Amino acid sequence: MSATHAVPQSWRPNAKTLGLWLVLAGLAALAGYAAVHEARKGTLDVQPQAAAHALSEQRPAHSAAEERFSQALWNIHSDVRTAAVRMTFAGLAYKMGDGDRASVNTKVAPLTAVFHEAEAALRSLDAPASMQQTRNRYAGALQLYRNASQEMVKVAHDGKDAHLLKAQEMSEQASGILLEVGEQLWPGEIKPN
Repeated sequence: MSATHAVPQSWRPNAKTLGLWLVLAGLAALAGYAAVHEARKGTLDVQPQAAAHALSEQRPAHSAAEERFSQALWNIHSDVRTAAVRMTFAGLAYKMGDGDRASVNTKVAPLTAVFHEAEAALRSLDAPASMQQTRNRYAGALQLYRNASQEMVKVAHDGKDAHLLKAQEMSEQASGILLEVGEQLWPGEIKPN
């Protein structure tokens, strides 16, 4: 008796599966970065030598002008991080089948205005010379988020998942910048994404 065995076709992920895995990998990378960052903070409490070294490298206090800028940027930042999270979840929901192309447009198109308004608010801030580079970096992150939202909305028009992947890449870059700026201006505070 001879048994015939069906040879399985090689498994190839479709664009939807690949996109979901890339989004999940990006989120896992951010979570990993945050975990390592928090673990390093935890070791400072345990190791007296490391704590003494950390105290010797403390940043000088912000000037009054720098503190005003930092607080004003924090007010802008709260809306930006909320919009960034909403954009990420809109993409995830779509990729997981919890919404259609029209829902992506409905959820993400208004976020473009949030990022645009944040850019305008940032330009209106009086930033001291010592904070110009920080301001410019934050402005770059806002532009990346705005571009990502515009790119993501394109999926509603043509259904191509490549837009989601490109938007995710821009969002990850923006998130990285905001983490760095946040560490500089608001150390110990809850960071975006």
